[in-house]
Amino acid sequence: MSYIVLARKYRSNTFDEVVGQSHVAQTLKRAIQTGRIAHAYLFCGTRGVGKTSMARILAKALNCQKSASATTEPCGQCSSCVAIARGDDIDVIEIDAASNTQVDKTREVIIENVQYRPAHSRFKVFIIDEVHMLSKASFNALLKTMEEPPEHVKFVLATTEPEKVPPTILSRCQRFDFRNIPTREIAEHLKEICRAERIQADEDALLLVARAGAGSMRDALSLLDRLLSIGEKQISVELIEQSLGMPRAQAIYEMVQSIGLGEVKAVLEGAERLISRGLSPDTLVVSLAEHLRNLLILRTCGPDSQLVEVPGIAIEELTRQAERFEPLVLTQDIAILEELRRNLRTSQAGRALLDATLVRLALAEQFTSVQELLSRVEGCGPVAAPVGQKKKFEPALSQDQIRPQPAGDTPAQQQIGQHPETDWANDDQDDDALPAVGRVWNPSGPSLSELLRQQQSPADQAAPPDAAGGSDVFSADQPVDLPSLWKRLMAVLASKGPGLTALLKDATLAGIEDGLAIVRFPPGHEPAVRMLDRNGRKDLIRDALSELLKQKVGVKFEVGGGAEPSPARQPAESPVAAPSRAAPRRQASRLTATAAPLPAPPPPEPTVRITEELRQQLRSDELIRAVMDMLGGEIVKVE
Repeated sequence: MSYIVLARKYRSNTFDEVVGQSHVAQTLKRAIQTGRIAHAYLFCGTRGVGKTSMARILAKALNCQKSASATTEPCGQCSSCVAIARGDDIDVIEIDAASNTQVDKTREVIIENVQYRPAHSRFKVFIIDEVHMLSKASFNALLKTMEEPPEHVKFVLATTEPEKVPPTILSRCQRFDFRNIPTREIAEHLKEICRAERIQADEDALLLVARAGAGSMRDALSLLDRLLSIGEKQISVELIEQSLGMPRAQAIYEMVQSIGLGEVKAVLEGAERLISRGLSPDTLVVSLAEHLRNLLILRTCGPDSQLVEVPGIAIEELTRQAERFEPLVLTQDIAILEELRRNLRTSQAGRALLDATLVRLALAEQFTSVQELLSRVEGCGPVAAPVGQKKKFEPALSQDQIRPQPAGDTPAQQQIGQHPETDWANDDQDDDALPAVGRVWNPSGPSLSELLRQQQSPADQAAPPDAAGGSDVFSADQPVDLPSLWKRLMAVLASKGPGLTALLKDATLAGIEDGLAIVRFPPGHEPAVRMLDRNGRKDLIRDALSELLKQKVGVKFEVGGGAEPSPARQPAESPVAAPSRAAPRRQASRLTATAAPLPAPPPPEPTVRITEELRQQLRSDELIRAVMDMLGGEIVKVE
């Protein structure tokens, strides 16, 4: 006798034997018991989940000869049950729609046969597999027959793509959706088959086969058949990984461990070992994504979750490894790997893409977004840590390390504040968000402008607020200092996020006339004006300006019209005598744009004289240099 594959040899014969589809089996049994048997059923589900087996069991239940009527427990021994199991019963007609798509075949096999009563059974059952493959004309030919078939005819349609079945057919059927079979239920069924076949198999090995089946019992049985054909009496995890071309679970575990530690060399070497043994990059990416998914489940649901199935590795080790990753990091890594998997199919440089992605995952702690850097620089408040960062940011400098210096100190070191050299170069415990060296300012501490302001002379720090123009409240009885008001407005808007200040960085406050503040942009800034007019941005600017002026004002945007330079960029004459060489650019003077009488001039504001030595010293700071390179700016003044 020829060999029968396991998928056919151990096919389910009763409703209770169908694995993983108890909801369908119970419904059909209840329908038979109550006599509510429909004339047409539609079984939907992926491959190998029991659709055709359930259709044959239903045909047996309807035509079992040992029962006087339809029964929920067919005997499996009468001539009708045996013939249906073999697939050669004259009254149970199985049709493969993929090879009989023409309307002529439909008329010949189905429509012409339904008028004849069954030869020796109660019902004539038509089982149409892959029914979505029928042509449109074939579906139209079936409409009338399926709507009002003879009382002795039953239809059972099976499909893996129900969305391709016309709605006119769907409305004539009772639909049952077959679920993917859980991995553990497949493993238990494989264990029973191995016991019947007298094959020794490790539980982890069967679980690995069940996982490879991806919810399909037939796929899992085919893989088990392939393993049994090797001739080994003991099925182990090593045998499966070697025979089926799967990566070792321990190797994937070690690769992810190296990713968590940021060891790029170990990650790339691990990938090279797996690929050199015949593993495809696509399979490696899928295995990494599945492992990260298990870590995500452990990290969010705990070690007691039944969603994690990793043969060959103790759950305690996976739990410890999951603690090295944040859930947000794991979700992003899985998305990155899925994007890589799609790109590998069309790229000619698949290995380069794989290595680049692995390096990106391993060095995730050193990457951050430009918006995040800008929000830290602008002092917009606390922000989230970089994607791979788990520790909190440490401040590059503390307030104790930068102390106010007398105005007469000329060395550049005294102008920017003394600090121990070891605080910059030898502190390896601090984390930063730049790809290489450098530090990110601590957003929870004082901003960069506040610390630099401490370097001004004590006379400047002791100056009254009204003399320095530093009051947050502008009186309506006094002339408005437009540059100072604009500076205060930008500071208020910066606290609401970097978006508004980025759109307003090239604008100036031209004046306030008849309760309307005019914000003027240079030519070519029409897109910025349109963006400010949408999504409530203009209302935010109006409310902030009204709060500063203590009176309600409107806001009007203008483009062009001879706008003056921005207060932050406008040069001014220095109150200190200029040196013999060309005078450098100094701090902008405070201008008033009003026709009212000017108040008494404030006392001279001490400034830090910018020398070439000071400029070089400031550029040596990693943060300042990064900001200047990013924004294309230069050092104009030091407050």
